[in-house]
Amino acid sequence: MNKISAKKIRQYYKRFANGEQYIELNPVSGEIVNQDKQYYWQHRGVYNKIKPLIRFYCGDLSENEIYGRGGLVSLLEPWQRMYNDIMNNYNTRLNFYANGPMLVEDGSVDVDELCEEGLAPGKVLIYRQGSQAPTINQVSVDADTFIKTADYCLNQMYSIVDTYVHNVGYPINKEN
Repeated sequence: MNKISAKKIRQYYKRFANGEQYIELNPVSGEIVNQDKQYYWQHRGVYNKIKPLIRFYCGDLSENEIYGRGGLVSLLEPWQRMYNDIMNNYNTRLNFYANGPMLVEDGSVDVDELCEEGLAPGKVLIYRQGSQAPTINQVSVDADTFIKTADYCLNQMYSIVDTYVHNVGYPINKEN
């Protein structure tokens, strides 16, 4: 197995922490590669609510302690990815359930056209005379489950920052 240079690891974690959450570090080649999936939250920097804590300690922590192998960002990365997955799933479900799945009688509408164009506000659906009119099956999204899980991830990230900073010798109420 190739040994990935510390410089490459720091470069990867810096990019990830600055919002490029669609990248991965290939463990074999050491190259930074793009994932196919684009994250809903990628337009925001990583650790939106935790970044102020990281900034507060950046003066005290070395670049390697923040971005190196086993550094703070490497510990937060799996939780941030989990948080992204939860929020992406929530966003996808909200988009899907905004109208709900459409129930149509077989042969009553042009399904290919409906799938291609989708439903827009005010769109007229033409269906075959004598068939049952298309209906939208309203389904609810359990937002509480998503929010609780996302909050759990966020609280874990806060805990990791606090524990990490204490373990490297920089207590929260540090006096200089």
